[in-house]
Amino acid sequence: MKRIDFHVAATFAVVFLVVFTLSTTVETYAQSWGYDGNRIAISADGNSASDDGHHWKTGDPDDWGATPAALAMLAKLKMQDNLVHYSYNNFIAAPSGPDDKNQMKIGVDGAVQRWRFDPDLFFDATTDLNAAQDHLKAELVKSTIDDPLYFIHMGPAEFFYQVVKETVDQGDGAALTHVYIVSHSGYNDDHLRRPSHHTLQQTIDYSGGLLKYRRIKDQNGQWDPNVLWNSERDFSPWHWMRDHRDPNVRWLYDRMQAHSGGKADISDAGMLYWLLLGDENGSPSKFKAFLGSGIPDSNVVDDDTETSGPARDLRAERAAAIQSGKLLIIEAEDFLLRGEWEKVESDDASGGAYIQYSGPNKYDAVDDQQTIELPLKIETPGSYTVKWSMRQPAAAEGDKSNDVWINFPDAVQMAKGQVTGFHKFYGRSKVVFGMNGVLEPDHYHSWLNVTFTEPGEYKLQLSGRSELLQIDRFVLYRGIDFEEAQAFMEIDDKKPVGSKESNEHVVR
Repeated sequence: MKRIDFHVAATFAVVFLVVFTLSTTVETYAQSWGYDGNRIAISADGNSASDDGHHWKTGDPDDWGATPAALAMLAKLKMQDNLVHYSYNNFIAAPSGPDDKNQMKIGVDGAVQRWRFDPDLFFDATTDLNAAQDHLKAELVKSTIDDPLYFIHMGPAEFFYQVVKETVDQGDGAALTHVYIVSHSGYNDDHLRRPSHHTLQQTIDYSGGLLKYRRIKDQNGQWDPNVLWNSERDFSPWHWMRDHRDPNVRWLYDRMQAHSGGKADISDAGMLYWLLLGDENGSPSKFKAFLGSGIPDSNVVDDDTETSGPARDLRAERAAAIQSGKLLIIEAEDFLLRGEWEKVESDDASGGAYIQYSGPNKYDAVDDQQTIELPLKIETPGSYTVKWSMRQPAAAEGDKSNDVWINFPDAVQMAKGQVTGFHKFYGRSKVVFGMNGVLEPDHYHSWLNVTFTEPGEYKLQLSGRSELLQIDRFVLYRGIDFEEAQAFMEIDDKKPVGSKESNEHVVR
């Protein structure tokens, strides 16, 4: 196990990030809570598969970016060997997600390849729970006064509780005296995914109070984008990552942008930053200084991270449009489905799924039993053009399976003039999902624009009209033209399937 010499005057701890080059050793950094290059274990949630056993379906998506950021910190300091365990997706009893849409696995695998971590130390708890817990237990048991374990608590406590309970029940509880738990979140400490689960305090109690615990300040800083590790929807403090010369630092920005809520949030990484550097007031600018010119001895594992020129510029422009409220992207699978609407998992769709109306044609009137809705949180009021990404079955006739009833009941709907209630909304695209969308009220055709008069929550309602229509997402935009919005949507890679449906799975 590699040890690190931390001999720094306390007065120097505040300014430890001023000078850092690839040749700098970690001797210039202050530690916290007695940390001296000891073993580190981490357990995180971040589940992206829907957990239907709880009203919060998925894990906190900050871990999708925070896990790569935390691993980048260790790699920067050449401390890969200090990490002895990393479990993720640690919602006990939650389902696993397909690997190509499992955001935590994507981040973990990318970091392991880029920075040469031992892949045998990483466990997806939804697919390998017993092995993950046995592995962590082995690390707990070996803890001594000379070889303590520091545990970074990035998810709910039940996973850790079960490991601690087994350790105590098997007579190895004395080792827990030398285990140090770092947290920053009441959610992680107290959240219960199931009524039978346990809090972190109950975990500590089961150890007989032997486990050491420290909660540092909340690492979210939504009130100021330039402090701490969560700047909400403002990505500008992190653009230095997007524009960095190291492609693997640029990859960190891509992982941050994966956040399903569109937030620049890697707050859980702040715990490891505090442990390693003794600073619980990290920030985008401090992280920039810390990473400096990049991470030494890295692998570049794909060409996408090296993308430059127009493609990178377009991604940056799309991020800016989302952040400024000019672009709102709504995944269709987020609707609460009922009637004969169904979710279809597919590699061809953004987010890995689309929705399909499988009921009979309802051309004459809206059927309340086939009506679904989705709440929209509008932060930037104004007039938005409404388009969608839709697809007809390959065998459908030209104008079949291509329309829906649509309504924004709380917004001002404009076609050639103001319209109210449900109206036909249609498009045409086969083989691939195409961006289009025209409203047809009273037998004329017009683009649909909706005005949200003030910030707040609104509703988007759909009702089944055309059998076997497939909807991937809706796109609302303002201040940009259709071609720009379409280009932003084409950034996402979709594979056409033609008439083959073998890679799709219906979820009812």
